[in-house]
This record gives sequence, C-alpha cells and structure tokens, in this order.
Amino acid sequence: MNRRNLAIAVLISSGVSAGQVLAFSCPSLIKGASESIAKAEAVAGKITDEREKGRALTMIELAKQWHKEADADHKEAGAKKDAQLHYRAEAKAKAARALADQVK
Repeated sequence: MNRRNLAIAVLISSGVSAGQVLAFSCPSLIKGASESIAKAEAVAGKITDEREKGRALTMIELAKQWHKEADADHKEAGAKKDAQLHYRAEAKAKAARALADQVK
C-alpha cells in the first residue's frame, strides 16, 4: 500500500510541475518576439524601395501591437491566475514573432 501511494504521489507531482512549465512559457515567447522585432527594425531601416519599406513598417507596427498585448495578457494572467490569458499571451507572442520574421 505504501509503494502505491508513493507512486501516485510521484505521478501527481510530475503532472503538476509539467503543467506549470507549459503555462509559463509566455515570457520566453515574448522575449523572442521582442528580439525578432528589433531585428526587423534594423532590416527595415536598410530598405530603399518605398513600397517595400511601407510594408515592412506596417508589419513591424502590428508585431509591436501584438507584443504589447501579449505582455499585458501575461501580466493579467499572473494576477488573475487565468490559464486562458496565458494561452492568449503565447499565441500573440508567436504571431508577433512570425510577422516580424517576415520582414526581409
């Protein structure tokens, strides 16, 4: 009986810790988006074609907006202990990074 209780406790604790690791991946995703936006801004500064520069700057502005929203959602999720807000923050950070990475 003791071994069974120990095995159950180990399974439960590993499941809880794995869930916490997944729930708090938004800070690293937000940081990655920030780095991609900085790179995109550097690239956009070198674009000479006005049409392409306009496209790049528009994508960067949208990526910045999503980055800002992701950061706000993450902070609110921490305050409210709301997993849905963490998921929303992750999605926005991923979208911001993907959009910024399109600037070439």
